[in-house]
Amino acid sequence: MKKIILIGAGGHARSCIDVIKDTKKFKIEYLIEKEKSDNLCQFKKKTYNKKNLLKIFKKTKSALVSFGQIKDKFSRQKVYENLKKIGFKFPVIKSKSAYISKDSKILDGTIIMNKSFVNSNVTIGFNNIINTGSIIEHDVSIGNHNHIAPGAIINGGVQIGNNCFIGSGSIIKQGISIKNNSFIQAGQIILKNS
Repeated sequence: MKKIILIGAGGHARSCIDVIKDTKKFKIEYLIEKEKSDNLCQFKKKTYNKKNLLKIFKKTKSALVSFGQIKDKFSRQKVYENLKKIGFKFPVIKSKSAYISKDSKILDGTIIMNKSFVNSNVTIGFNNIINTGSIIEHDVSIGNHNHIAPGAIINGGVQIGNNCFIGSGSIIKQGISIKNNSFIQAGQIILKNS
């Protein structure tokens, strides 16, 4: 098993850990957190700073950003880019219970969570969360550093930019374009470009 570190030790990290353990491909070496906490105390932890990351990089070359995007839509991107500069690699993590078409393309640092559905001719960029039970239909393009929340439905031909949050249970009509930095609330139905 390859060693991996997770950046973030909150609720979303719990879900990531569940998916990662189930793949049996990675051993979680450290959880890196912003400040010390008792969350997930069964794992070794370090505080997020450059000195700690450089030390860890000598032993562990893979990382995953394991916090969501609701509070600060740019922090996932910043952390990803900082780790990339150090040299960390970002595997694609795919839940065994997700359906992912062989005709889709998923880039580094993206995690596909349990019971998600990714249909044909879909492109998903870097460092995305495709959360539990979300549906990504055919011919969808999702940029980088996005958080697609649980149960969101992205219909065919939708284009999503970068740094977007698509809320739980939201529905995006086919063919719609969602611009960079958009925030779609939970349950919202999007019928026109935003």
